[in-house]
Amino acid sequence: MRGIDKHFQSLEEERAYFYQDMGISPEEAWRKPRPEKWSVGETVYHLYLLARLLRMASSIYIPIAYPVAYLKRKKAYISTIQDIYKNYRLDNGKPMPAPSVLVPPSGLAEKYNFTEIQNLLDVETGRLKRKLAHIPDDIAGHIRFPDPIANYPNVIQSVQLLGIHEKHHFTIVKGYEYR
Repeated sequence: MRGIDKHFQSLEEERAYFYQDMGISPEEAWRKPRPEKWSVGETVYHLYLLARLLRMASSIYIPIAYPVAYLKRKKAYISTIQDIYKNYRLDNGKPMPAPSVLVPPSGLAEKYNFTEIQNLLDVETGRLKRKLAHIPDDIAGHIRFPDPIANYPNVIQSVQLLGIHEKHHFTIVKGYEYR
């Protein structure tokens, strides 16, 4: 199994486990655990925004970087990435702030129900998966995104980082009292 596929499968399994384990009712999905924290619905929308951003960046960046990566395809590459969110918290004593482009807008509960937010995330993940499906790992491993915060991850690492990011947020949400 390709590295990209393995990371997508892991991401989808973690997501399914979270939804099943949490058993959040549609009403509870929009309740903020604390005034300064995101609701479950806002959190899932944030995850959707990140998946969409990666897909959009991939649409522009991969065609540009592909020829150079093709030439490097026989060289070694790294296919795993560290948990940058955990490392940031350890280094800075606080969680990594979300860039404004990834902050859920206000009024989501009036615009969407929780199932629609979940579907947005699933559809966007499917679009990203299809966008990356044609790229062999030996080329994807050499297409590095210009993201210094994540230490310039390659395509494979970026998909793994999506999963790490989701698990990070799911762990936070599970720590809140919803039941």
